Amino acid sequence: MADENLRLRAALRDLVALSTLPAGWIGVEPRPIAAGLADILTGSLDFDFAFVRLLNPAGGVTIDVTSGCATSEFFDWLQAQLSTLDESLREQLIVDDIDDRLKPLRGIIIPIGFKGYAGLVAVGCERSEFPTDTDRMLLTVAANHAATAFRGANLVHERREAEEEVRKARDQLEMKVIERTSELQRTMNELTHLNRVATAGVLSASITHEISQPLAGILMAASSAQRWLALREPNIEEAQGSLDQIERAGHRAGEIITALRGMFKRDTQAREAIDLNELIFTVLAILRYELQSNHVEIRTELDESIPNVDVDRVQLQQVVLNLVMNAIEAMKSVSNRILIIKSAARKPNIVYVSVEDTGTGVDPFNCDDIFKPMFTTKERGMGIGLSICQSIIESHDGRIWATRGTDKGSIFQFELSTNVGQGDQVRQHRA
Repeated sequence: MADENLRLRAALRDLVALSTLPAGWIGVEPRPIAAGLADILTGSLDFDFAFVRLLNPAGGVTIDVTSGCATSEFFDWLQAQLSTLDESLREQLIVDDIDDRLKPLRGIIIPIGFKGYAGLVAVGCERSEFPTDTDRMLLTVAANHAATAFRGANLVHERREAEEEVRKARDQLEMKVIERTSELQRTMNELTHLNRVATAGVLSASITHEISQPLAGILMAASSAQRWLALREPNIEEAQGSLDQIERAGHRAGEIITALRGMFKRDTQAREAIDLNELIFTVLAILRYELQSNHVEIRTELDESIPNVDVDRVQLQQVVLNLVMNAIEAMKSVSNRILIIKSAARKPNIVYVSVEDTGTGVDPFNCDDIFKPMFTTKERGMGIGLSICQSIIESHDGRIWATRGTDKGSIFQFELSTNVGQGDQVRQHRA
């Protein structure tokens, strides 16, 4: 009876020791789990030899760990037992812990996990009654704890692998997005340049007229200066006045050429704080002949108190130019041709511009489509002008939209944020 009580107490002690295993194995890699189990079997449970084999469910390297020593006879028995098990458990046993001076050991093999899916535990002991029911129970509990910990370690490993795959896929996707975005940006830049070139062709008459005016003024002033100087008594004062006219006309021609070169060159400029009303006047100056030849009346309602906007000057000029050119074309079939351009400050740090015409108007069913690439209602249109306008405005964190006019025609409007406070000085514009 006394011996039985001692055995029960020892069994309870061993069960308590085994119950601490799961907490110690949380987040631990498989090899330390196997080594820890083998050490507990020979250390805490007083078995003479322990062999732990953990299988990699993904077909990787098998983990073998031993603790204690055994005779060559025992290892022969163990290898023979392994050869009868499932193929995944039959791998040749390689050990260095042979000591034939030891007493013969009795052995037992316990699978880890259902049908040994995770591996096995083999134990050798000198006791003649080994293995008892208590031994089997303790080994089964230890094997179950190892199976749970091993499965947890595999899940952690699988999760890390999955996270790594997701990270790689995300990185690849981000690279593809960056490459695709760059490609689209290059394509849009090319289309934007082509649009400017096409516009230059359409405006050839206007450009010629704008440059011819100051050149003609230079010729007339030069002729006048020659006449004043050719008199018997040269009129120096009048000749100086003619030379002043030549200088002013030369500066005017230079300004026109500079504006045209900036608008139609391939590369755009860095963003800078610009006067939006002045930019509108520059575009109207370039289009003056086009507006006059099409008998378009121009009305401007520009708020002189609006702050500067931080934009690419060339790109924003192109937006205004495209909108005005579209308005001119929309009014060719009507007799009353009025173009109204407005600017105003809306909300805090928001600047608003509208281009209104009295043309045929936008079909309400097309309002959502007119900014799409390749969509056009013109007989010879390419369908990229308004798409480019939208791309430019949105690249400046703004928005652009179109509505029907109050009575007739269309209103194209866009908004941009400003980078200058409300304390800006009021700027004076040309009438």
